[in-house]
Amino acid sequence: MIKLYHNDMSVCAQKVRLVLAHKGIDWESIHLNLRAGDQFKPDFRKVNPKAIIPVLTHDDHVITESNVICYYLDEVFMQQPLMPQSPLQKAELRGWLTRLDAGLHEQIAIISFCLAFRHQILNRHSTEAALEDFLASIPDPARAILMRDMVTNGTSSPRLQLAILAYKKLIKDLANSLENSDWIVSSGISLADYSYIPYIERLEQLQLNGLWEDYPQIEQWIVRVRATDAYQTAMVEWHNQDYIQLMAQADELPPLSINR
Repeated sequence: MIKLYHNDMSVCAQKVRLVLAHKGIDWESIHLNLRAGDQFKPDFRKVNPKAIIPVLTHDDHVITESNVICYYLDEVFMQQPLMPQSPLQKAELRGWLTRLDAGLHEQIAIISFCLAFRHQILNRHSTEAALEDFLASIPDPARAILMRDMVTNGTSSPRLQLAILAYKKLIKDLANSLENSDWIVSSGISLADYSYIPYIERLEQLQLNGLWEDYPQIEQWIVRVRATDAYQTAMVEWHNQDYIQLMAQADELPPLSINR
């Protein structure tokens, strides 16, 4: 029995759902409302003390970290494989996924919170004392410090400028990979495509699709991924329109003080 603790609009949860859908794996949904703080409740903290989704349970085994979950699903459920056969292409794919863990995931969170999500937190915790209680509920001190910066500083956070620069570099690298290939890794659709589409879609929802206006191959790749059955099942069917509307009203990105 597969259970997935997830959230409708979480980029990490989206990529795991894409893999599940691509492979046709049956799973039980345990949806957590992150805005309401379900991830911090004792029942979920027993499953993952870090209070982070997604978490996949398979029989009696608990697997955390979205990339690890994706690798696990591809190895255990061998139908419709999403890893290439070539060792060199496998290394290329792992490099793309490692890049998410090495910074891009945190950076999309910074962009999302600084431009949009901070308003939701400030509305829910409208007094200084309430905000402090919320920050104190975050078990990881590093995450609490980051959250304080994003919520209080918003578009003035220097982290936002660095995050945008990281994504400008990513877009250029993706465009290079897609110049002569339909998919990020030339072997075909893979974990790389399903791992990156949630992040690119998040930028689009935050009105930042201008980042790839000079790279038509990015838009063409988006169209190809969206044409898959997995995308319809794993993302469209879970789209939260209230959440998407919140992102559509995101604060305007300030001019970067670092030019490259």
